[in-house]
Amino acid sequence: MIYSIYSNTKEKIDTEYGIGYGNPNAKIKMIEYMSFQCIDCFELHENIGDTLTKKIKNGEVYYMIKHVDFEKFKYDDVIFNRIDNLDKIETIDYVMDNYNTWTKMKNVEDVKKFFDLKDVKKDRVEMQKYISKEKDKYKIDFIPTFYLNGEKHVGAFTDKEFKQMINDIK
Repeated sequence: MIYSIYSNTKEKIDTEYGIGYGNPNAKIKMIEYMSFQCIDCFELHENIGDTLTKKIKNGEVYYMIKHVDFEKFKYDDVIFNRIDNLDKIETIDYVMDNYNTWTKMKNVEDVKKFFDLKDVKKDRVEMQKYISKEKDKYKIDFIPTFYLNGEKHVGAFTDKEFKQMINDIK
């Protein structure tokens, strides 16, 4: 299921809470509500990850993840709240590139070992509390949900569709 929501109004999403990548002054801002363990978030990353990383690195896109914790994803918050170097886009790539390995693990201890997870980072736990309130405020009931310059898109788009969205903003 993929669709875009177009409306006359665009959301002004708070960028205080989330993990940002790239130049915050870039012309295009992408804010994604996502979860590492969500299969649709994985599919979106598989589809657009290379393009997105290039556009972040060339300064065209500022990207922010807003991690949404759902109870059904038993390893997701453990990774988000403990993984090192989350300020590097390569860490997101690493988590997603290994999705088919760690999501099949039988217990959280195996996931902790796989990612060499250390202590909980309290700032991320607090961040998630604010993001959870935003999720309710913006009525985000499906992930991935992302905003491109305030325009809401829901689902796992193809690379071609994503590139068209970016070109439409230019």
